[in-house]
Amino acid sequence: MNSKIFSGIGWSFAERVSAQLVSFIVSIILARILAPEDYGILAIVSVFIAIGDALVTGGFGIALVQKKNSNEADFNSICWVSVAISMLLYLILFFCAPFISLFYKNMELTLIIRVLGVRLLFSAINSIQLAFVQKKLLFKKNCIIATVGIAISGVLGIFLAETGAGVWALIVQNLSSVAITTVLLMFFIEWKPKFQFSFGSVKELWGYGSKMFLATTVDTIKDNIRTLVVGKIFSSADLAYYNQGMRFPRLLVNDIVNSVGKVLLPVFSERQDDLKKNTYYMRQSIRISSFILLPLIFGLIGTADNFIMLLLSEKWMPCVPYLRILSLVFITRSINTILKNALLAIGKSGINLFHEITTSVLTIILIFIAALYYRNISFIAWSYVVVSIVGTIIFSFFTIKNYPYKVQELIKDYLPSLLLSCFVCTFVYVLGMLDLPILLEFTLQIVMGGIIYIGASWLLKMNEFQYIMQRIKKK
Repeated sequence: MNSKIFSGIGWSFAERVSAQLVSFIVSIILARILAPEDYGILAIVSVFIAIGDALVTGGFGIALVQKKNSNEADFNSICWVSVAISMLLYLILFFCAPFISLFYKNMELTLIIRVLGVRLLFSAINSIQLAFVQKKLLFKKNCIIATVGIAISGVLGIFLAETGAGVWALIVQNLSSVAITTVLLMFFIEWKPKFQFSFGSVKELWGYGSKMFLATTVDTIKDNIRTLVVGKIFSSADLAYYNQGMRFPRLLVNDIVNSVGKVLLPVFSERQDDLKKNTYYMRQSIRISSFILLPLIFGLIGTADNFIMLLLSEKWMPCVPYLRILSLVFITRSINTILKNALLAIGKSGINLFHEITTSVLTIILIFIAALYYRNISFIAWSYVVVSIVGTIIFSFFTIKNYPYKVQELIKDYLPSLLLSCFVCTFVYVLGMLDLPILLEFTLQIVMGGIIYIGASWLLKMNEFQYIMQRIKKK
């Protein structure tokens, strides 16, 4: 079972790393060609598409994974429910597009929303395809497909950007990515949509899936409400800087976290009656993911100035303060994902809904204060950090309540990597003050930061480091 878990995580991680490495390269090229205002326009539209995606994908894909013996009738039934929802949402978006344009005083948004909204139809099928991939642990196959889809869409985006298409380069890239991936999965995985529908399947999955559906929707609205507010109160360029500050830590962290989450949910669900064994997997996952993630996050914070200047050029330097603040949002993301999946595996989807409602209320209160009273984008970013910490406390409380996992054990699993990462961050930040050529300085920061982190892990004989080294030696 242990090798099955880490093989799954490995391929799931490889899928995200390979796909996002391509996406990362494409995004750098596009950011150097296009203006920040183009990204600001796309950011506003993407909020409405993201909310639509959440309503389409909901929690029913997760319900299919969580159910021990989900069959073809379950997959087909939920697929057609998702397709029906996507068609309804697209019609709503289509007719509401002019009103959204009026609200943001930008009539260009109408056509963009109507075109980009088509991705909802692909997302409906794609969400069930990915549930099948996750259920069967077919991450190796998905790794290749996802990378190919992003590569092709990236080439299209770059070509259009070079021809002066502006924001439409980003739209084509976004839409073609999900379309190509959906079509490729249709050919290369066993499950394909069939004209089969069972009210019994929908009813059975509704109890669990509806709570996840609401939680996912609330979480998406909560995460995107800041973009809506910044886009309305501040300029498109300000919104682009804020979103770019969020983009890189999210790109860095979500791939690892989502890879772990995709594998742990089916594994936890399979052994949902053995809480002691699941607690062992939970603790291992927290220790290892924190050991890998935290130095990356704090390294990004320490090298932010040189990182943005080298990759995106001087025109994007205003995003550096937001990048540093918003990176802190992700320091507990791995813990949140692991604890959430442990709770979902034992049927506690209501806790996830409670988490989303509580953090959403707090989000609205803090955004109201930061945006409407202080009119300060940095305060909006800091509000995200506060909400993230509160969310971690909620998941930790309920996990400790439902599993044989103590508070001191959770702190012991997380704190060593956090403290060491903070030390490395301080060191590389000070290195950045040297008056050296920027490329040399950035390289020195990365190399010295890596040497100190790995060296200190070895000297302190950290269990996480020793475990990873043992796994590498076995391979």
